[in-house]
Amino acid sequence: MTEPVLVVGGGIAEGRRRHGRNRVAIPCVGRANLQAQVSHHFGCCDSYAIVTVEEAEIKAIESIRNGKNSRCIESVRTLVQSAVSLALVGTMGVGGWEAARKLGIEARCGITGTVAEAIETYLKGETLPMREDTLCRCGPRCS
Repeated sequence: MTEPVLVVGGGIAEGRRRHGRNRVAIPCVGRANLQAQVSHHFGCCDSYAIVTVEEAEIKAIESIRNGKNSRCIESVRTLVQSAVSLALVGTMGVGGWEAARKLGIEARCGITGTVAEAIETYLKGETLPMREDTLCRCGPRCS
């Protein structure tokens, strides 16, 4: 279920524009908002911040609850339904990463801090692409 959180008219004034990347998902601890902490693991978060970015500015943010005991693959399907094209994550499992790639969601890893800081880091071009050697292998939920 999508819950509108807030709409802002400004936001990050500097940064490179990423063409075709206007719906960004970020896993959060607690309810998603700009000050929410980024959850370390994509599939184990409480919610996802779905941030609409246009012309290097945050235009809107929505909160999507993550299902109890959700697997990364299930979370990816939810984000596809929300028209997300980019996920900024701490880490994610093999199954989630493969599903994201197949369904057209780019994953960038090593994200920490708040949702606002994650977006700023992305707009500055300081994020890393998710690769096989950066995937979480912490258990069966990550497969």
